[in-house]
Order: sequence, then C-alpha cells, then structure tokens
Amino acid sequence: MKTRKAKAPEPASTAPVPRYQEIATALIKGIAQGQYPVGRMLPTETQFCEQFDAGRHTVREALRILTDKGMIVRRRGAGTMVIAPEPPNLFTHSVVSMSEWLRYPADTYRATVEAGEVVADRKLAALLKCEPDKKWFRISSIRRTAQFEDPLGWAEIYVLPKYAEVVNRSDHGRTPVHQQVEKMFGESIEHANLEIFASSIPAKLARPLKVKPGSPALTVVRRYFGRKSGMFEVTVSIHPENRYTYSMDMHRDLRSGN
Repeated sequence: MKTRKAKAPEPASTAPVPRYQEIATALIKGIAQGQYPVGRMLPTETQFCEQFDAGRHTVREALRILTDKGMIVRRRGAGTMVIAPEPPNLFTHSVVSMSEWLRYPADTYRATVEAGEVVADRKLAALLKCEPDKKWFRISSIRRTAQFEDPLGWAEIYVLPKYAEVVNRSDHGRTPVHQQVEKMFGESIEHANLEIFASSIPAKLARPLKVKPGSPALTVVRRYFGRKSGMFEVTVSIHPENRYTYSMDMHRDLRSGN
C-alpha cells in the first residue's frame, strides 16, 4: 500500500508595506539612534522627498505617523521639531462632549489602595475648595488600563462621609463614583467644575506610579455639586508625564456665527 506524503503548506503571503510606513520606520529609527536629536528641526518635506525619492503626500503621511506617536510636533511656517526619542507610553482620552470630561473611558479602571475618613487641613481645603476641618471619605486608587503595563495615574476621590458605602460596591473600580452616589443615594449632579494644571509627582506616589519623585505630571481636579448636598465629590487625578492626554474636537456653531 502506497502512502502519500503530506503536501507542505505554502508560506503565507505578506502584503507589501506602504511606502509612507517604510519612511516613517526609517525616521523613527533615525530619531532613536540620534541622527535627528530631540530639540532639533527635521529636514523639510522637500528634502525628505529627495532623500527618499517619494512624493510630498507620501512624506506627509510618514510625518503624520510620527506626530500621532508623539515624537515630533509640526508648526506651520516654523518646521518640524523632534520632541521625543521614542513613542511615549501615552493613553489618549478623546472627548466630544462636556459630559465626557467628567468621566474616564470605559476601558480604564481604578484599583483601590486604601480608603478612610480624613479631615481637610488648609492645604487640602485649598485644593478641594472647601472649608478647613471639613470631613471627607477619601478613596485612594491607581488608574490602569489593559493597554499598558504602567499605571495611567493616581486618583484620590473625596466624597461626603455619608456616601462612603460606594467603596463596597462590586462595580466600584469601573463605574464613576458620582454615578454610584446617584444610584445609591439619589444625589445627581446639578453642575460640575473641571480644573487642569501642570504639577509634579509627590515623593509618596513615585513608587506606585513607577516614576521619579518630582517628575512632571498633569493634575486634573473634578468637583461635583448636587441639589441635596452641594459639593458632594471631588476627584484629584495625577498623571505622570507621557502617560495620559486629553483630545477634544470642537466644531464651529454656524447658527451662532461663532
């Protein structure tokens, strides 16, 4: 009885890499190797067209990839500057409405580190914009996403002590706390305040956030006001440099003429 040899599988065909992607890869490698140092201007589009024997549209697409990766910044009339030697570990929060400013994307979550009652001293009262000696229930947590190994930031959520039970909910880490307060206690947001400013990483947060003490950070403070209790929640989020960014699309309102 004759046996038939199994036919070896044919190698899978690979689609050709687009020319703009090849150029982008070459530029990323050049930046990483110091050919284009951080803080220096890149050659012009015309020079890149000649260097890579490519059209202007192809070169622009390649530069767009580096821009999206956070490695270069382009300014009309001023040229293109290298701002990072490699793509940063960056999570982008795209916002299209004010309500999205008040909550984080669904694919992020909070891992609670500790929780307990605190009394606001003068420094904390100034940050929260409340009276000194006011009692709060503080929930300290690390915000993460499955997309990156490093934490996105540190969150300290201050709620009125009468709302402390939210920390025991099974969905606590994945549902905005103000929504949990509304479900459990019927306190809904009447208005909210958002404040964003540059800051630095406190020494006590350097280890859990895997950064150096005093390194640059972005701090976001959200204050929530309800009909029953006034300011019932304040969330203070600290994001290390190159970990988190906000992106907002704004469109002209033709009806108002603005």
